[in-house]
Amino acid sequence: MESRTPVERSTVLRGASPRDLYEIVTDFEAYPRLFPELKAVRIVERRGTIVRVEFRAEVVLTVRYVLDLTCDPEALTVDWTFVEGEIVTDSVGSWRFTQVPDGTKTDYRVAMAIKAPLPGFIIRRATDALVGASIPGMFASLEREARRRREARPA
Repeated sequence: MESRTPVERSTVLRGASPRDLYEIVTDFEAYPRLFPELKAVRIVERRGTIVRVEFRAEVVLTVRYVLDLTCDPEALTVDWTFVEGEIVTDSVGSWRFTQVPDGTKTDYRVAMAIKAPLPGFIIRRATDALVGASIPGMFASLEREARRRREARPA
C-alpha cells in the first residue's frame, strides 16, 4: 500500500463568508459539477451530523471510495474518515473556514492511501492528482461557485 503524508493547504477566498463556503463544501451532490475529477457522488446515509458519501473519480485510474463526513454547521467544519474503497484504501481530512478581513481563510487537509496493481510511479501520480495537484483548482472552483451562488440570490 502506498501511503502519503498529509497535504495541508490554506488560502483566502475573497467575497465569500465562512458560511457560504461551508454550504458549498457540504453540498455533496454538486461535487461533479464543481470538481471535474469527480464523476459521481451519492449520499449513502445521513445520521445526525454524519453524512456517508460514495465518490467515483477519474484520475489516471477509476476510483471509488466511501467517506463518513462529520459536518458541524455551528463550527463550520467538516472532518472525514475512510469507510471503504477500491484503489483508495484510506483517506482522512478536514475543511476549516475562518473569517478574515479580506474574505475567508480556507484550510484543507487530506491524507490518502492508494493500493493498485500498478507500478509505484503510476500510483504516486494518481495519488498526487487526487490530492496535491487538484487543490488549486478545487479552491478556484469554490471561489467561482460562491460567486455564482451570490449572484443568483434574490436582491
